Amino acid sequence: MGSGQFKDKVVVVTGGGMGLGKAYCKAFADEGATVVCPDYNEEAAKETVAEIVVAGGKATTMKVDVTKGDQVEAMVKAIIAEFGKIDVLVNNVGYLKRLPLLQTPEETWDKIIDTNLKSAFLVSKAVAPHMIERKQGKIINLSSVVGLVAVASPPYSAAKSGMMGLTRILALELAPYKINVNCIAPGFIRTPGSSAVHNSPVGRRVNEAVPLGTGNTDCIVPVVLFLSSPGADYITGQTIVVDGGFTAAHDFGDEFRTLDVGK
Repeated sequence: MGSGQFKDKVVVVTGGGMGLGKAYCKAFADEGATVVCPDYNEEAAKETVAEIVVAGGKATTMKVDVTKGDQVEAMVKAIIAEFGKIDVLVNNVGYLKRLPLLQTPEETWDKIIDTNLKSAFLVSKAVAPHMIERKQGKIINLSSVVGLVAVASPPYSAAKSGMMGLTRILALELAPYKINVNCIAPGFIRTPGSSAVHNSPVGRRVNEAVPLGTGNTDCIVPVVLFLSSPGADYITGQTIVVDGGFTAAHDFGDEFRTLDVGK
């Protein structure tokens, strides 16, 4: 177990059944939190919860489609009824399908925008009144480097850029109530579900393009925990990029950096 810094805290992580979401759930539980793991993939969420409980942690789950306002309202109502509060919300759920503009159907655009952006709006809107009442809370939104640079599909890039904008306006509106809203933009992170991509020729080229190489869940989890902690009480409206230097600059090599290109 960890230090117990989140003992007696109730943490909600959307899409906590797999990948980074699962890692966040387990890390919060390890630090003493009671973790709620709402996920449309109920079996995956149950597996996450089972692993937490076996390790001595506290967690529960429920099947929820966080793109549906009525289901989100029911979810939050149930969490408050059972636990009395929500201290930390991590808007993690996401969906990606890589397609160029001219091959992106309208329904694919809608699904990607709804899953990656609308869900954060709906869950934050439902949770905020309870945080406002207590005048405290932390909301962490998960964006991506593709919200900063043109890498993935148009709807995914648009959604992840939108997440950064949503973070800023929510931070402004909720600041009077001592609620911090921040965003994390991970780079290319290896998870159990993404191994095939990272081991492909394209994945190897991506790894070579990142100054510090491809990251893993251990690169992101500490940032989520920090932004959820009292140590981040004076940080709000920010997007923290955790990408191994990918968005720092394009690397043209040592000769360009020494400005000897004219010799």
